[in-house]
Amino acid sequence: MKQWCKQLGMLALLLVMLVVGGCQSATEQSAPAVQTQVITDSIGREVTVPKDVRRVAVANAYNTEIINALGVIDRVIGVDGNIYQDQGGYGNRFGADAVIGKSQRELNYEKIIELNPQVLILTGNGAVQEAAEKLEPFGIAVLVVDAYYTDQFGKTCDIMGKLFNKEQEAAELKHFFLDKLDYIQTQLKDVPKRSLYFEYRRIGNTTVPGDYFYWMVEYSGAHNIFREAKAVGIDPEQVVVMNPEYIVKVSDPISKSNYIPPTVEKTDEIKAELVGRPGWDEIDAVKNDRILLLSHYVHGGASKLVGTMYIAKFMYPEYLPDLHPEEVFKVWLEKYQHLDYIAGHTVPAFGLDE
Repeated sequence: MKQWCKQLGMLALLLVMLVVGGCQSATEQSAPAVQTQVITDSIGREVTVPKDVRRVAVANAYNTEIINALGVIDRVIGVDGNIYQDQGGYGNRFGADAVIGKSQRELNYEKIIELNPQVLILTGNGAVQEAAEKLEPFGIAVLVVDAYYTDQFGKTCDIMGKLFNKEQEAAELKHFFLDKLDYIQTQLKDVPKRSLYFEYRRIGNTTVPGDYFYWMVEYSGAHNIFREAKAVGIDPEQVVVMNPEYIVKVSDPISKSNYIPPTVEKTDEIKAELVGRPGWDEIDAVKNDRILLLSHYVHGGASKLVGTMYIAKFMYPEYLPDLHPEEVFKVWLEKYQHLDYIAGHTVPAFGLDE
């Protein structure tokens, strides 16, 4: 009897093991391991992320615009405050409950963890190390994409294409813009550079090497009169001394990126302030009315390459007959941002065939 009970117990144990093993096998089959890939980000970090990412949180509007251009804006579940404020640019897609912080430097980690994205996309000047340390225990990868640097546009497209499994679309986007940049550089190769003062928003706020706007201006073929300056803040009297042939200004002190262009009254006010500065009536650019105003929204498309094309065409129209920046902007809006074309983002205005 004892031997029979022992054998019966062993049979029962074997049956339990078979049942448990079968359940484990079924569980493994129903929940396969997530496939991953390694992406080298904009600052050289090797980051392991899921293949074909479906849920991301994003800081910096330049990054969001590239994601939108690839047709995967629906995968963005969290954005920073700067992206959230441009409701028109994203079709009122993002509500207040999607905001993950004020900017890439001021993040709400509790909100990010609550939203549970697979990847948080930041810029290199964001809280990268802090975010990586805080989010790693929750399985959220932190990837740096510096879409706001014009010279990083091609690399940005490559990273985003790989991240979202949209490499073909990313290649098409990249070449649409870089082919036009090649045209500018080819046409202007032997053309003497014309001098330019660039100003961003505030009086005396220009661009120097390492600044976000430097390559936008450099690629236009202009001679940036403050290329050798050590800081972006300069004395406006120095502009009079340098006497640039052209002036380009982006936005005004209180403006933010917005799909809706500024009013005529606002641009008139901006230009009046600029030309009315002490001594500026002696600057060649002012005397010859060679002043280009770009809205904050229009300058930034495709990592500011749209801005590059406007500046290049404004300064060298006779050398760039096949470059039509307003048409490029129209394509950027309609095809890549899925928005209706809307004029009025530049003063003077450009025609679609100019």
